[in-house]
Amino acid sequence: MAEHKTQVYVQLPGEEQKTLAGQLRWNDVTSVGEFVYDELFRTHKDFYPLDPTVLKMRPRKEVRNSGIYGVFRDAGPDAWGRDQLMRSYGLLNEIDVLLRCPEDGAGNISFHPEHRLRAFTLKEIDDISSGFPPSDTVIDQAVNPTTSMGGAKPKLLAYDDGAFWIAKFPEIGDPECKNAVNEHAMLSLANQCGIDACESRLHPLPDGRSIILVKRFDLAGTPKRYTRLGFASAHTILGMGDPRRDGELKSYPLLRFQARLWTRKEIGTELWQRLAFNALVSNMDDHARNHALIYDGQWRLSKAFDIVAAPVAGPVRLCLQIHAGNVIATPESLIISADEMGVGRDHAVASIISMSSVILEQWHERVASGMSPHAVDQLDGAFRLSKEVLAFDFSQLSSKKQKKRYGVR
Repeated sequence: MAEHKTQVYVQLPGEEQKTLAGQLRWNDVTSVGEFVYDELFRTHKDFYPLDPTVLKMRPRKEVRNSGIYGVFRDAGPDAWGRDQLMRSYGLLNEIDVLLRCPEDGAGNISFHPEHRLRAFTLKEIDDISSGFPPSDTVIDQAVNPTTSMGGAKPKLLAYDDGAFWIAKFPEIGDPECKNAVNEHAMLSLANQCGIDACESRLHPLPDGRSIILVKRFDLAGTPKRYTRLGFASAHTILGMGDPRRDGELKSYPLLRFQARLWTRKEIGTELWQRLAFNALVSNMDDHARNHALIYDGQWRLSKAFDIVAAPVAGPVRLCLQIHAGNVIATPESLIISADEMGVGRDHAVASIISMSSVILEQWHERVASGMSPHAVDQLDGAFRLSKEVLAFDFSQLSSKKQKKRYGVR
């Protein structure tokens, strides 16, 4: 059978019930997808294009990402979640993956008419984590029918204190749970620096270690009655397929440009601040799935998430280009990037000096209680660029601004 089909449902802003949005058809021979809107959805008072670039009133066929539209892939499992599905069900095609996944993934799109959300209590999280890392069998049983949340690390959806949280389990290679302490500290520092970052907290496990809980920004309510916001990753907004072939699309300035097609607003300053903060703490995992827009009646930049300081030898290299053709962050390249993203130079200089000061004054205290002294010492190298910024003479920079034009893809 060459063609597979699935209905696509959406929770519109403020609504608990689902609305049939349309039907996705996918050819397993050509790996081409085609979506058709349901007529009732097209005439709904709250209708909006699920993707204003490729899913307009007359959607175009999708040939990237194995034929699955980006916003649908964003709603489905990624990495660890897909791996767990394959362990449970064997080899699955792209439509089967969407149909098998539960509804703990990002955004307001799903592939079942009924609600299938599964949220764990912290007590259940504690029980699952006992003796971690557990065998694959234990994990399979714990997350049956699995989890959609992306990344290469095990995560589960938790519900506590009236909110939904992503519980990120410790990795085999992180026995001290340094990453949990690190991410919690960096998210807190980002907020301290004026960036709208996710709320987080550390949760102690029964064996004395801690995991990080990151509050969901797209999901609210209770496990039985909840509302959702639309979600589109930067990978989708940039029109990326295979990131290895689409390297030229991995760019902050291009993301700023493409996001205008979704938001109809300027996000250059806010996006550049995140770029700069990522560089100042050496968060080199700033790939295109770690940035997003959300929809709550209009598209806007989501809260910042997945920020981890990473000390490495050599220059700070971000995943996305910070300005045309360059991924290496220096005090000078950050200002060139600001020029390219429409941020005033005086504002940019003041911003990175202020952020660097906050980072250097506070990072040690924020991680010291949760890391060994040796781990804290190792982390110091992640803030080398912040030190360079405070020592840099910005008056020596050329006043000539960099210009780059982007065409709509």
